[in-house]
Amino acid sequence: MSEQQQTLTIQQAIDLGVQHHNAGDLTKAEGIYKQILQSHPDQPVALHLLGVIAHQVGKNDVAVDLITKALAIKPDIAEAHNNLGAVFEKLGRLDEAVASYHKALAVKPDYADAHNNLGNASKGLRKLDEAVACYGKALAIKPDFAGAHNNLGAALQDLGRLEDAMASYHKALTIKPDFADAHYNLGIVLQERGQLD
Repeated sequence: MSEQQQTLTIQQAIDLGVQHHNAGDLTKAEGIYKQILQSHPDQPVALHLLGVIAHQVGKNDVAVDLITKALAIKPDIAEAHNNLGAVFEKLGRLDEAVASYHKALAVKPDYADAHNNLGNASKGLRKLDEAVACYGKALAIKPDFAGAHNNLGAALQDLGRLEDAMASYHKALTIKPDFADAHYNLGIVLQERGQLD
């Protein structure tokens, strides 16, 4: 088998794993990624995606190891830097999360999810103006990003900018009318303003 055919086979296996992963069948996806790694232990995409599954099932230390290994092999996977940031955030290691999101954005400057996640980590560090700026960048790239509108509203609310926060929550709800967090957050603002009916 030629190297190109072998690569195609790995890519097909990864694609199949991703299909199962996206469908929520983590066991099947994990099995496929592990099979790839048995024959190709340094396959960065399989390592990264196995790390994502570890994060999804709460094995965050394993996730850090796997995603870090993937990035040591292939440092320009923006999604891996972003996902590593999410794992660090879950572990409460916000400075490391911020560093990972910056690395993701260095590779892919128009990565709306990474801007949004950087905003969340900045908000966690109580750097609210930075968080607002990050959410603004995410929304400039992806104006229909309901999660970023909601997160922007929360940061604005923390800054005491209640009118602006309400506007952000309303935008989130216009995009995603069943967005429970945005409904809840809007209710909190209305309560703070004494307008809750």
